[in-house]
Amino acid sequence: MVPTRNAERQAPPPSPELDQPSSSEEHWVGEHPLADEHAVLLREVHTRGRAVRAALSEGRWPDHEVAGLVDYLRYEVLDQAVTTERLLFPLVRAGLADSGIRQLIGDHLQLRDLTDQLADVVTANGDQKAGDDLAKLLGALDEFLVRHMRAEEVLLSATTSVGVESLRQPFRCHLWFPLTEGPEVDLDALPREFAHRAVLERFSRLRLGERLLVRSSRELDGLWNLLSSGWPGEYAWAYLEEGPNRWRVEVTRRAPE
Repeated sequence: MVPTRNAERQAPPPSPELDQPSSSEEHWVGEHPLADEHAVLLREVHTRGRAVRAALSEGRWPDHEVAGLVDYLRYEVLDQAVTTERLLFPLVRAGLADSGIRQLIGDHLQLRDLTDQLADVVTANGDQKAGDDLAKLLGALDEFLVRHMRAEEVLLSATTSVGVESLRQPFRCHLWFPLTEGPEVDLDALPREFAHRAVLERFSRLRLGERLLVRSSRELDGLWNLLSSGWPGEYAWAYLEEGPNRWRVEVTRRAPE
């Protein structure tokens, strides 16, 4: 069963230095599906940002933590931006002639730039100045996302009562990413009807030579059939355990044949 949006709703509070929303904004922001989707994205970005800051406070350069944040921004937040442009922006009557839409598109370009800046930080030498620059960049990202998402909700809520997830085909849920991003994926933790689709997305994010362990209480032949037919020769598949109560397999991405 796919978790309901009401169960997902747990929006982090805006940064103190930002303007607080008006009472009219508060009325619809907590009810619109797009606000629910944004709340999930913000929560995950803030969680990953806290991990980066924690590493810095320990005197450790957070290359792994920043890489995780960058992956989330690219695969979830930027994907949301592109899909919003494709599915929701055309619902605004004036289309691209609307000044608000033009501003949101500009914001999406700025988001890509911020993400690229964070990606460059991963290879920094990790000195004190680099740490200070990273902390400032994280602050700028947090402030930007809250402002941008609020503006997007204000504009689009007047045009449509739906969000991205209800229109995206095939269906994909933001909750899948945190359940599949680690080095081992438990298919039983995913909604059964979408488990294969979610883990196939995880396979697509593997880098060449990277390995992923997949475990399940059910046999995995169906997943292998989907993977081998959809991406022939791109993945190596090796069983580590084959039932009867548990199946474990190691999947390695390799160069296409």
